[in-house]
Amino acid sequence: MNVSRPFLFALFAAGSLCSIAGAEIVTFENLLTTSESYYKGDTSQINHDPWTVDGVEFSNQTTWVGSWGGWAYSNTTDTATPGFTNEHSAITGGGSDGAGGSVGGQTYALAFGSGATINLPTGALIESVDWTNGTYPYLSMRDGDAYAKEFGGGSGSESDFFRVTLTGYSDLNATGAATGTVTLDLADYTFADDSQDYIVNTWQVNEDLTALGNARSIDLTFQSSDVGQYGINTPTYLFIDNLQYSVTAIPEPTAFGFLALVGGVCTLRRRR
Repeated sequence: MNVSRPFLFALFAAGSLCSIAGAEIVTFENLLTTSESYYKGDTSQINHDPWTVDGVEFSNQTTWVGSWGGWAYSNTTDTATPGFTNEHSAITGGGSDGAGGSVGGQTYALAFGSGATINLPTGALIESVDWTNGTYPYLSMRDGDAYAKEFGGGSGSESDFFRVTLTGYSDLNATGAATGTVTLDLADYTFADDSQDYIVNTWQVNEDLTALGNARSIDLTFQSSDVGQYGINTPTYLFIDNLQYSVTAIPEPTAFGFLALVGGVCTLRRRR
């Protein structure tokens, strides 16, 4: 029997494969080097410029000069200023601590508009996310503004809602077959008892996303009771932090299987 050393080494490496598995949490920390700052792409020209962190790709595009859509990231903390000039601030004043829903790390991500997408790494299974409102949509819904109504109306009894549906897809960029959906209620004024009406203003922690199934990408679709001639009047933003996914394990060959593989090779070499 004459088995080359490189061949035996290759067999040993194959038999020694360890399972590669575990949870990954995208925290968005360290994306920004200065406080009270944000990144939403180059809005000086029309482009498609997705950004990636911890293996996860977030869509970003400039639809016309000065405007943007998709995902941005921010560490701004203004919870008081109304209007779109404060579109980058979470109503919580910072990122989620990932436990009790209070403010923790400073950096978080925000989506603007339906069609914002997330592309997951190969073999990733989405698990959970922390989420909340932005200051701009929160104050718009609470008080009303020049474009959108006060939720509940003057009496507080009008049935209003604002939600976003996350849809998983089998392929990148929201293509392929749908794999499942999860709906997040950013505001709900549809209760018979008005005292139960709410607009989310804290971090909602560990939202279960496993219903999205074996998704390779995730797409956002906003819905609101406040709709006008040009679509939704409510500012369509979602703020997230601590996006968690698990990595599919690579099966580890058993010792018996490895020995059987070596034995088979040796037998083959003898026959030659």
